Order: sequence, then C-alpha cells, then structure tokens
Amino acid sequence: MLTFDFLDARHGDCFLVHWGPSGERVMLVDGGPGGVYGATLRGRLRQLGDPPHVDVVCLSHVDDDHAGGLVRLFRDMRQAQQDGEALPYAVDALWFNSVEDLVDRRAPGLSASVRPLMERAAADAAVGASYRQGRDIRNAAGPLHLDGNVPFGGPLTEGAEAELADLDVTVVAPDEQAVRELEERWREAKAREDPGVITAGYTDGSVPNLSSIVLLLRHEGRTALLTGDARGDRVLAGLRELGLLDGAEPFHVDLLKLPHHGSGRNVDTDFFEQVRADHYVISADGVRHHHPDEETLRMLVGSRDPDEEYVVHLTNHIPFAEEELARLGEGRAFGVDVRDPAGQALLITIGDRP
Repeated sequence: MLTFDFLDARHGDCFLVHWGPSGERVMLVDGGPGGVYGATLRGRLRQLGDPPHVDVVCLSHVDDDHAGGLVRLFRDMRQAQQDGEALPYAVDALWFNSVEDLVDRRAPGLSASVRPLMERAAADAAVGASYRQGRDIRNAAGPLHLDGNVPFGGPLTEGAEAELADLDVTVVAPDEQAVRELEERWREAKAREDPGVITAGYTDGSVPNLSSIVLLLRHEGRTALLTGDARGDRVLAGLRELGLLDGAEPFHVDLLKLPHHGSGRNVDTDFFEQVRADHYVISADGVRHHHPDEETLRMLVGSRDPDEEYVVHLTNHIPFAEEELARLGEGRAFGVDVRDPAGQALLITIGDRP
C-alpha cells in the first residue's frame, strides 16, 4: 500500500509518501515555498512521532516553490546541532542533485571555475533565492551527515536504482541530454565571463527544471511517477530508455503527479497519451501562476476514453480549473477531488489490488 499526503504547498510541491506496515516508512518530497514549512509541513511532520522519523527527504530540484520549506527544515536541524540539542527530525537520507554536481559529473572542476560569476549574480533578487537555497541545502548536508545521496552514492540520474525498505526507486530523469545542456550553459558562461547565460534560466525556470529529479516508485505492485518540474518529453525519453515505454501500449501508473503544477509549457498531448494513471495529482493554487493550464486539463481528459474511470486531484480550490473540469466531465466517467480547505493535506491511498 502507498499513501500520499499532498500538503497545501500553495503554488509549489510538498508531499509525504508512506509505505510499509501501518505506513511507518516515510519519504518527504520537496518543501514548497518558505512559508509552507511553518504553515503546514512542520506540524504534519510532528504527527509522525517524537522525534519525527523520515527515511528520506528528496528535493526534486532547486527552485523556491520546492526548496524554500526544506531550507527552513534543515536550518532548524543545524541550529539544534550547533546548540548541542537533540535534532528536531530524524532524517536518514537526503536525495538532492545540485546543479553544480551534475555539471561536474561531465566536466570535473567546471562549476568551481564559474562559481565566482554565480556568486556575484546571486545578488540579483530574481536569481539569488534559488541559487542560495541550493547552496544552503548543500552546505547543511555535510554536517548533518546527509551528503552523498545514500544509497545511490552520487547524483540521481536516469537509470539509477535503489531499494528502500521494500520500496523500489528508479530515477527516470534527468537524462544525459539534460546534463549536457547544463554543461553547455556553464561552459558558455565561463567563456564569455557572463553569468547571465546561466542566470537567465533561473528567472524562467529552465536551469532548475533541467535538473529536476523524476522518480518511479514501486511497492507491492503499486506504482507512482513523481515528476517534479521536468519537461514531459524528457520524462518520456527516460521511460523509453529504461524499456518501460515501447510505443505499443501506454505506460500505466497508479498515481501521476503532473509536471510543473499542470503548466501547459511542460507537457503536450503525446505525454498524456503515453502515460496513463488512475490518479492524476496537480499541486497548485492558481494564484501566483495560472496553474493548471486549462489546455493541460483538456489534453489530459482528451487522452482518455469517455467511459474510463480515473480521478483528477487538486491540492487547492482553483475556480477556473474546477470549472474547466466540470465542463470536460460532461458525459465522462472521471472524478474530481479537491482538498478540503479545512484540512492540511489531500490524502490518497493506493491500496492492495483485489
């Protein structure tokens, strides 16, 4: 059985995955923007025990709407450590690809040569938040003995696999093409002595999204595809490379977290035709960004037969999305599930198969 707690992460991502007997095993994926830690995440974690035990924290990529809450979580842990106090959370592992580590995987030493440029550019508010958050999490990992991406032993890239207490984890993305694109940006920035080659990507999300970790989770016959903010074409490429998508039949999972909060810029019709799910989850609030895009919802629904049963889950009440789903639902069998505003989390349980 897999159980998911999708927290109110506003315009970001933050959720818990539970598995094992009584769901005592826990993975935390992303932390939402900074305010989510105090508003929902900290309280939710405290329900896990004293101290709360988390098997692994996974940061899909360095972007404020995913990393901000985790910066605060690790800041609390470091503060307690420095004060000689018991850590507020028992975290066994951290999975995190710093962009610099990915670049150095192909070109050792390249990121260090470009770092002075990036440090100067980080003074720009539009760039600084994501860059500093990645640096803060990387710097906290060592003293907390959470560096190294255990048990992967290095960056999480396409094809890497691990087993975590009967949870099988396969990394679908980033792939070599994404890492190559990152390396090319760093080389160009170094050659031109212009950090703008890289930092422009921080303002439009392209650099962090290229490094976004996509995980396929499998446990007792149940599956979930967690896509971060990856582009749909890169997710499909990873599935094909892993032999999970052969073009003959769609790849089916029990739960799919839509890429980039349902943005129409990350997916196309082919993505939904190639990846099918019983549960589609959209983590968004429709406030800062117009997510999910109505076109994304039309592509999703249009990819399924009218009599097919599945559920579209929204982590927040989003009037324009709910209105579009109501229109699309006429004569169709799918359902819509919206988090109750009074509840901290949208709960989804993928139970045993009959």
